[in-house]
Amino acid sequence: MTVIEILALTLVAGQPTTFKLNQSFWQHRYQVAPKTWLVKFEQANLLQQIVAPELSLQQQTVNALKTLLRAHNLKVSGRKVELISRLQAAIPATELAIYFPQSFYQLTTAGAHLVDQNQTVRWIHDHYVAGIIDFQTAEQAQLPADIDLDATLDWLLNFAQANAQSDWAQLYYIEHLRFQFAWQVQHIGTALNALLDCIRFKLAGLAQTEPITVLSLGWPTTTYKIEPFYKYMLQKIMHDYDLAAADVITAFQKRQQLLVFPHQLFSDLEMDQLLLWTLTEQNQRIQQLYLQKQKGLLCV
Repeated sequence: MTVIEILALTLVAGQPTTFKLNQSFWQHRYQVAPKTWLVKFEQANLLQQIVAPELSLQQQTVNALKTLLRAHNLKVSGRKVELISRLQAAIPATELAIYFPQSFYQLTTAGAHLVDQNQTVRWIHDHYVAGIIDFQTAEQAQLPADIDLDATLDWLLNFAQANAQSDWAQLYYIEHLRFQFAWQVQHIGTALNALLDCIRFKLAGLAQTEPITVLSLGWPTTTYKIEPFYKYMLQKIMHDYDLAAADVITAFQKRQQLLVFPHQLFSDLEMDQLLLWTLTEQNQRIQQLYLQKQKGLLCV
């Protein structure tokens, strides 16, 4: 089976049998037409149809669950998960199947084994970024099929980074993705380093493709700055992990030694100052430094 077919098999599991693989989505993103795939999966003994009251219960509203509870003289208070558990404990599965005769798709043993052996397929789909995290890139990068989510994303980002060469805007984007993914799984060290690198790209003037002009350096509308989102995330990390501004500056200076740029709008020292002033809300000093940069451009 192709990786796209394995993905479809993964997505259909647990869905009602009324579920269809959306043609336009699959054709647009993956250039495939999966009209006959569900039948194909069943014929290959990878997928089967079952009556599954436990799945039907999950799809019911709280009010519908309470109505059924009242009909059986059962307690109706509690969270949805408690209501479902109460119904399953009190009503035999055969009777629940009469109330909820809806059929669902379920992976067979062979189907479940195939999905388990190719978990990276679902991870790539869930974190899809064209040209960076997709199946074509995974094939080019010779991505192993049996690695976990963190290793999958790291592998593909590193591959994209190696192939970006001197495309600094692309390298910035890759680093921003690295920050996002690391933050999602709470790998704070990786997230902080990636965030600091993103700030350096911005202040170096390498994250943008347009030429730097006096007008584009106007504060605070300039894009050559520490974005409010980055400031917010830094402050959150500082608060949650008891870091001082000096700790962040030290980490920032270490990143300067590891990531060398061909040219910079702001020098390393100026970047240090801007980061410190941003974290300590010294906006007047920030504005003065941008004015100096504007004057410098006028003199060129």
